[in-house]
Amino acid sequence: MHNAAARAPVSPVPVMTVPFLLEKQLYSFAPVREAGVRLLGYATLITRLRAVRRAAGSWGALQSEFGKKLPVLLYHHVGPPRPGTLSFLTVSPESFERHVRWLARRGFAGIRPSDWLRWLRDGTGLPDKPILLTFDDGYADIAEYALPVLRRHGFSAAVNVVTGQIGKTNAWDEARGSGTHRLMKAEQIRYWAAQGIEFGAHSRTHPDLTKLSASELAAEVSGSKNELASLLGSPVVSFVYPYGKVSEAVSAFVRCEFDLAFTTESGLNYLRTDPHLLRRINISPNDSLIDIECHTHWEELHRIAGLCARLQVRSSFKRAARFVLRRQGVPADGERQ
Repeated sequence: MHNAAARAPVSPVPVMTVPFLLEKQLYSFAPVREAGVRLLGYATLITRLRAVRRAAGSWGALQSEFGKKLPVLLYHHVGPPRPGTLSFLTVSPESFERHVRWLARRGFAGIRPSDWLRWLRDGTGLPDKPILLTFDDGYADIAEYALPVLRRHGFSAAVNVVTGQIGKTNAWDEARGSGTHRLMKAEQIRYWAAQGIEFGAHSRTHPDLTKLSASELAAEVSGSKNELASLLGSPVVSFVYPYGKVSEAVSAFVRCEFDLAFTTESGLNYLRTDPHLLRRINISPNDSLIDIECHTHWEELHRIAGLCARLQVRSSFKRAARFVLRRQGVPADGERQ
């Protein structure tokens, strides 16, 4: 509503004087006073928005410089299920391809963390609908199944690697009973960096940073930055907190080493979002295109959260119907190809 009022050819604020006069006559009633305060807040915000729109030259210019929003999608494994793989962290190659194809058709452009940083500092350089796809831990399967898909669709992305385990295995999960999975090798990291994929640090050994001493924290954070910068031959912009766990002490140290840092807190990112507490949306193997739509467009619009839920129920019903039709030998709609 505020944005529409700010874009309107004529300001609606003068019209608000009518309810203000009514509120003045009924000021003794608490609900009327509260409504008057809210209306005054709306009028003030609209006036400010229209003023900055005039200063920027147009609403489009204002949005481009100050009003971008950034969904950040979080993936781990992309590939076929394997014994010992955490199923809730594994997205099939077919699903991932559908996600990226849908994003491209909807006009999204995949960016890198450094692109977001440049916009924060200069107000320039972002496409109309930016999106950032991130891959935590640097599993070898993403180099086989995910990154080639991104290249076909012209998307950049970010891979966050555990630098002490490059070319090795997921030792942090193996210690907790997970199956063994190979991680990207140094030559793979260099190759994909040359293809436009940006690499960020994800600590040296993937510990819970909030439980470390000051010297251990420095070894994990600064060590991962230095190791990755040495491998790439270029500065490292971003850091990802292992397990998404962050404290004030951890955040303060990361701020001294990196320009950006990502959490696992869900939500969208704006100019006002703390660049060292950037939000990401975890993508699960069961997420449909409706879920992706809700994640990328509507997460901040709580008033329509119920609509997302209803659409998800309808999507689940459609999947169940397709399953029944297949069992009966009848092709479902959209499968006659």
